[in-house]
Amino acid sequence: MTPTIQSLLNHLLFQSGSVHDLGLFHGKTGMAMALYLYARQTADTLVEDCAWELLSSVYDGIHSDMPLGLERGLAGIGYGVTLLCLEGILEGDLNSILSEVDAKIMERDPRRVTDFSVRTGVRGLQLYLDLRQQTQGTLESFDPQYLVELRQRIAGTDTTPFRPLELMDILHKPSFPMEDYAGKPTGIDAGSGWYLLDSVNPSVSGHERN
Repeated sequence: MTPTIQSLLNHLLFQSGSVHDLGLFHGKTGMAMALYLYARQTADTLVEDCAWELLSSVYDGIHSDMPLGLERGLAGIGYGVTLLCLEGILEGDLNSILSEVDAKIMERDPRRVTDFSVRTGVRGLQLYLDLRQQTQGTLESFDPQYLVELRQRIAGTDTTPFRPLELMDILHKPSFPMEDYAGKPTGIDAGSGWYLLDSVNPSVSGHERN
């Protein structure tokens, strides 16, 4: 790791305790994911412990009033945890691990959805569900009728062409250089966490997996 990445890592570790957003793009889920990937690459158990603490605090903070979407909501938490399982960092049955997240997602009636965007709407939820199926195949923690109604709603109302997206296709690169992280947002979307995520995980960055 370059000195700049190391300095950035130290900054993110220091700032992690003051992050309140639970989400993937701007909060603890995304930061935990980036730290886990760094820890795997460098075999740094202290960073891994910090990532685990962040992810545990996400689970402790999940509530029914959270948004649905990928950016700040339940789908993003599910996506981040699923990606870590896909990468072999976390182990276990996702139907069990994400049962609380999935139950809260199903509290939203898919027949009344009006937001079909990737970042905040059901297209992001679709990305999460697709990644889940890619990772472990079954979605036993979801009511089959909910999935049918969700897919019917998307197919019947949203005619926008859609293609599978890598996470880095959706995230915004920061407008500031990596070494200018002080005082800037720490998230993986347009924040300093983007640089850590981009540097340690080729598959998340959209490059071919070895």
